[in-house]
Amino acid sequence: MTRNERNAIIQHGTMTMVRKSVLQDVDGWAEWCITEDAELGLRIFEQGREASYIAQSYGRGLMPDTFTDFKKQRFRWAFGAMQIMRHHVGTLLRGTGNLTSGQRYHFLAGWLPWIADGVNLLFSFAALCWSVAMILAPEHVDPPLLIFSILPLALFVFKLGKLVYLYRTRVKANTIQTIAAALAGLGLTHTIGLAILTGVFVRSKPIFRTPKQAHKHAVLKALNAAREEALLFFALCLAAFAIINNFGTETLDLLMWSVMLLLQSVPYAAAVIVSIISAASTLPASWIGETGSMQQVANSVLESDAANSER
Repeated sequence: MTRNERNAIIQHGTMTMVRKSVLQDVDGWAEWCITEDAELGLRIFEQGREASYIAQSYGRGLMPDTFTDFKKQRFRWAFGAMQIMRHHVGTLLRGTGNLTSGQRYHFLAGWLPWIADGVNLLFSFAALCWSVAMILAPEHVDPPLLIFSILPLALFVFKLGKLVYLYRTRVKANTIQTIAAALAGLGLTHTIGLAILTGVFVRSKPIFRTPKQAHKHAVLKALNAAREEALLFFALCLAAFAIINNFGTETLDLLMWSVMLLLQSVPYAAAVIVSIISAASTLPASWIGETGSMQQVANSVLESDAANSER
């Protein structure tokens, strides 16, 4: 709704209507982009056109059924965002096109958290390398400065706090739903980070459809889907315990670095947990239920249908 006020909606294909003449004026969909809906919306804005958001639900989309398909969907979204930024870098960063400053801001700000996940992935690998060097060559490699531990800790707390606040206040989620949303969001950190880094070096990937209503994966297949995250989780935990075992926690630098390594492992642990949950096909949906905002949408749809029937 905020983006709508500044004519800066990032278009999504589901429940979107585009005027045929406008679609023809901008030469249709971009076949080179795997998130062609968002790219089309940006080109429409570049033509000086307007978009409108209607705060009424006209339908519901389907979520991926398995964690594997969930990851594929989010990888496509994040990789597609990088494709768009690379292709429209002049318009988005240098302001060479017809976009307003508000439009450029909302497009970049919308994708900034994903870019942060890419930076976080690089930081995790760097932290592991530094920790191994500390353990193997303690006489040559000192613990990192305190700022290198405090900054990622602060960013992690901010990200988690923002997620909890928004889901509780805007989505009207209860405690269980908020925890589930936090797990799902943190569990995608590695996938999104990998997609962002891939998008830096790879120009294109084939378009693929996210499977919906697929067969549930077995537990072993589900764990295999999170094998990278599981390896990084164990690596970060082992690094933290090895540093504590070898050097102790006498200094604040060592203590904070160990805590930082353990907190860096949390998103990877979340991915493993979500992957296991996705394999448990017998879990009742009533455990989660609908959020307050979804119930409001359902009620508004029912009221609209009743009004239409009376007419």
